[in-house]
Amino acid sequence: MFGINLYRVAGASMQPRIPAGSFVLCMSAFHRTRLKVGEIYLFDHPRLGELIKTLVKIDSAGNLWFKGENNTSISSQGMGPIRSGRVIGKVTLIISA
Repeated sequence: MFGINLYRVAGASMQPRIPAGSFVLCMSAFHRTRLKVGEIYLFDHPRLGELIKTLVKIDSAGNLWFKGENNTSISSQGMGPIRSGRVIGKVTLIISA
């Protein structure tokens, strides 16, 4: 209704920044032009489904590159580039488990 959704984080790919089992509050990404490197986003990956990762790069073609905080996470290269239209929302609050 207000563009805010609550999600539960499964897995350890964002540890220690977001512990496994934590909840995150995501605000809808209606202003995709405001994406910032270093912020955490929820997006729909074409092969892997919905993921929560940190934005690490916006390349010259406008592609977004994400990575997890833990070395068990898939690499940025392994994930590949993501178009901004696949961003669902920005993580605005972390409720640790």
